[in-house]
Formats: sequence, C-alpha cells, structure tokens
Amino acid sequence: MTKAVIIDDEFRSRETLREMLKLYCSDVEVVAEGEDVKSGVKAIKTHNPDLVFLDIKMPDGSGFDLLRQLLPIDFKLIFITAYEEYAIKAFKFNAIDYITKPVDPDELKSAVSKVSKFINSDNLNDHLKQMLNDYIKPMRAENKKVILKTAEAIHVIDTDDIVRCESNSNYTMFYINDGDKIIVSKSIKEFVEFLEERNFFRVHHSHLINLNFLKRFKKDELFCVLKDNTEVPVSFRKRNELLKMLKTL
Repeated sequence: MTKAVIIDDEFRSRETLREMLKLYCSDVEVVAEGEDVKSGVKAIKTHNPDLVFLDIKMPDGSGFDLLRQLLPIDFKLIFITAYEEYAIKAFKFNAIDYITKPVDPDELKSAVSKVSKFINSDNLNDHLKQMLNDYIKPMRAENKKVILKTAEAIHVIDTDDIVRCESNSNYTMFYINDGDKIIVSKSIKEFVEFLEERNFFRVHHSHLINLNFLKRFKKDELFCVLKDNTEVPVSFRKRNELLKMLKTL
C-alpha cells in the first residue's frame, strides 16, 4: 500500500481527490492532509509518506516553499494545479508529475502509475534543486511588471507600486502609490494569480491589496487600513486566511 499525503488549501479539492483515489487508485492510502505550507510540512514529517499530492498556491506560501523546507526529499511528488503554471510541463520527470483541476480520473491514474515506478531519489532531488533554484526563484524575482491596457495607453507598472485593486463588475481599478488610478476592462480574477505570487492578498471578492501597504487589520470590524488610510473591507470567509498570512510576514 502506498502512503499518501494531500496538501491543498481547498477542503473540497482535498475531499474530491481523496474519494477519487479510493475509486481509481485503491493501492493508495491517504494517511494525512494539510491545508497550507505549515501543516503540510508537519504532515510529511509525521507520516513519512511515499507519495505527496501538492497544491502550488496556498495562503502562507507555495508548494515550492514547502519543498525548500524538506530537501532532500524521499517521496514521490504530484503537483495539483488549476493551470499549467511555472512550466511544470517542461519539468516532467520520472518521479514528478502534475494533475490539473478539476482532476480527470485517467490523468490521475496515469500520474500515480508513473511516479510509483520510480526508485532513484538522488536524481529526483537533483531535478528538484534545478527546478527551485534555476527557474522558479529567478522567475519570481525578475517578473514584477504588469501590463495594464486602457483605451488611452498601455501602462507598464511595477507591482511594488500598486497599492490595491478594486473590482467593479468586468472592470478593475488599480490604485498606484503615486496617487494615479488606472482602470482596465478586465475582471479582477484575471490578475489575482499573478499578483498573489507577489505579496498581494484578495481580502474580499472585489478587493485585492498589496500587503506591503497594509497598516492595520481591524479583525473585529472586518476591514483593514492601508498606509494611505484607505479602509478596505475584509470578507468573513477571508478573515482567518488573512490572519494566517500575516503571521508569516
């Protein structure tokens, strides 16, 4: 029996994957789950799994942050992702694979079968180090520009200069540190993934803030105050997630 750990910040995703493994991969037993980097590291150290299903985006960091804390690793690895991000496809390797959400049964069976046949952990760790050090880290550090297209101009903005974003239906207003405002005809969800990798947090369905500009979080009143004294609402379901995030800063 293959011992597995699932690490994903979405409970429903963990539940779905757990049930699919029972149906389609009966030789895989889920022995623990984690909802973020901290709990994921603890689960892996406690249970010493043979296989880890690892989400890439989590509230307190990424799956890559988790792996850095555990190198060298001695388990097989399957990434869980909503997109083919970070060029994982280019890094397909004998003991590393990925499945996309929503999970397809055939894709799941194929990934489990592939990594289960792999034995040499030395090559796996060499490959992971290459992925983490030579590709992922430089990409994050260098790509800090976002292109904002309006009817009048194309703006190239450094993400460090964006204070917050506010959604209004299919439009998004960007508030810049110099006082400028830029409105684009795209919904906020199109920017969330890119910006959350650069220290932004979606505190509300309509609001995304740069944590570098956070001054105070009034958790009992469900709003936060930025350095320019703007008050931004925090949804109830995002409250605990934001508190967890702030503990890691």
